[in-house]
Amino acid sequence: MFDYLRYDEDILLLDKYFSPYSIISLFLFSFPVALTGECIKILVQDPAGLPVPGALVTTISQQEKTNENGRAQLCNVALEKNQLVTVQASGFQPIEKQINTDSKEFIIRLFLSARLETPIVVTGTTEPQELSEINRNVVVLPIQNPEVPSWSFADVLKYDTSIDLRERGPEGSQADLSIRGSTFGQVLVLVNGMRVNDSQSGHHNLDLPLPFEAVSQVEILHGTGSTLYGSDAIGGAVNFVTKKPKASELKLMAGGGDFGWHRQAVVSGLKRDDWSQRTTFERNSSSGFRPGRDYRNTSFSSETFIDKNFGSTTVMLAGNQRPFGANGFYGPWDSWEKTGSTFLAASQTIGRDPSKIRHRMNFSYRRHTDNFVLFRHRPEIYENLHTTNQFHANYSIHDEVNPKVSWSAGGSLLSEDIDSTNLGLRNRERVSAFFVLNLRPTERLSLAFGVREEVWEKWRGETSPTVSLGYWLGRDFKIRGHAGHAYRIPTYTDLYYEDPVNKGNAELLPENAWNYETGVDWYPAHDTSVSMTWFQRRETNTIDWVRGVDDIKFRARNFAELTFNGAEIQFRKQLGTTSEIGFNYTSIKASKTPTPGFTSLYVFNFPLNSINFSYKGSLGKWIIFKTRLGAFNRSWQPAKILWDAALTYTNGRWRPFVQVSNLLNMYHEAFQGLSQPGRWLRCGLQLQIF
Repeated sequence: MFDYLRYDEDILLLDKYFSPYSIISLFLFSFPVALTGECIKILVQDPAGLPVPGALVTTISQQEKTNENGRAQLCNVALEKNQLVTVQASGFQPIEKQINTDSKEFIIRLFLSARLETPIVVTGTTEPQELSEINRNVVVLPIQNPEVPSWSFADVLKYDTSIDLRERGPEGSQADLSIRGSTFGQVLVLVNGMRVNDSQSGHHNLDLPLPFEAVSQVEILHGTGSTLYGSDAIGGAVNFVTKKPKASELKLMAGGGDFGWHRQAVVSGLKRDDWSQRTTFERNSSSGFRPGRDYRNTSFSSETFIDKNFGSTTVMLAGNQRPFGANGFYGPWDSWEKTGSTFLAASQTIGRDPSKIRHRMNFSYRRHTDNFVLFRHRPEIYENLHTTNQFHANYSIHDEVNPKVSWSAGGSLLSEDIDSTNLGLRNRERVSAFFVLNLRPTERLSLAFGVREEVWEKWRGETSPTVSLGYWLGRDFKIRGHAGHAYRIPTYTDLYYEDPVNKGNAELLPENAWNYETGVDWYPAHDTSVSMTWFQRRETNTIDWVRGVDDIKFRARNFAELTFNGAEIQFRKQLGTTSEIGFNYTSIKASKTPTPGFTSLYVFNFPLNSINFSYKGSLGKWIIFKTRLGAFNRSWQPAKILWDAALTYTNGRWRPFVQVSNLLNMYHEAFQGLSQPGRWLRCGLQLQIF
């Protein structure tokens, strides 16, 4: 460092301002540097081996940034034989590395840092995984939000614009579920990964045995899911994940509102070391927003969790009863219906060490009853009683061979029977096996290949392959793609039902579909996410109920070919700890329209465009405000705007709240001629005892 000193003015300045001892000390301190005047070159790379410009390389005495080629040069610094070097770069994990100064160039490879924190999901993947790492379009809707209570699953599902919830009756009395323009039978409904679809009719798929308060979050898989779950997952799958207690609690809720609405709920949780228990009860009723549209819903669930070193055990018992007025549901009649279900499920996992093989066994039993009266006050004219039983057993095994390779395999047995005054006494069994291979060649690239073979009815079967991939172009930008096959076996109603205006078809073929999609996920900041997806679904043998001009009855039939094209956009931004804004948009177009002179009941009933704006935030110190503004249009219905809002006081154990649905009092229909409620005010009180 003495190169710049001149032996005239500079030396005089040293003599003037420094003592001889200071000069000697300065010389001794600088001596080692003078001895190591050679440069050390460092090359910083990302996991794929690409250069990382702008990385900060630090030693004990110097800092340098890498150039556009990812290189930094450290010269005239004190380097020991094994020198500790720290490298930091935006989007990557900081790393400390000891380098041997005998070499003149070093390569330091970084690892991507954690992106936007996303929830752990179990839908669309063989093992629990962070949402951002799944190469499918999966939407997660949280339910257990103590700040802003909701009333029903319908309130939550409306936040996903790719879902069309065609409600005949409010709050789960009866609702058809569609994803990406599918029919209600083409969506698979799961509870903790176990299927609850009804073999009698897809109209009962959302007749969930669970109280609303029992569920933690809803995970929605957009697109085919038959490789993982079997039949019915053509449009997608909806998985209701129950809540495991983290601490003991007791919570009560009561409310009232327009149209004679009343609701009561009790939630209790008990936590003891490796054992926990959660019990929930819910009752809600209404005299109806119009004559013949009353309902009374009661549901109960009890779930036990046991965690041991060898694995986890879960046992669930749940059930519901739903009598409701069905005026106009299926025709111009003042009908009445009562449904009920019992659900028993058990799950056992063996193995917790990710480096070893893990096993999972599931068993579930579902019993569903449906009592339908065509004329409410004259049941002797026409009445149906249907009882279905479903047994489902599943086994899967998972092994992580190394950090780059893992696989899952398994098999399942499904038995369905029905005892019906209309459909007869029938049963069927299905056996299936699947295999999924997950590859991670680099930290940026992930691939998954899978196949399921399902066999039923005299060894007739379906093969459902799938492939998906994802690639991180950087820390915050990911591209993904998927292709997969799905199918659906007709329900007993599709095959055998008959009444004065409907007739099934015993010759129906199973529905088949291929789904193709590509998308991008962008995380521009730690509190922001953007997702865009384009999809195409090509269906064959699509089942619909159709009536011609001269026909009296709707008849079940297969469409030869039908293609759906669409796009999805999802945006979410957190505005602090309690505030969040969201935006969703879905557009769908079918390749065909109903044949002139024919009326279709279900296939062409989907929204062409659907859009949502949502906001949750604070008003003052203790008030939380939540709102959703949505709009949609159908081929037979012009654009409708629906606005919901809710307020909750969050301080203390007593928490009053108020909610208004359809704030604009907009008239709209889920099915042609079947009106939905107008403005509906509800309010209540929630008490957190402990």
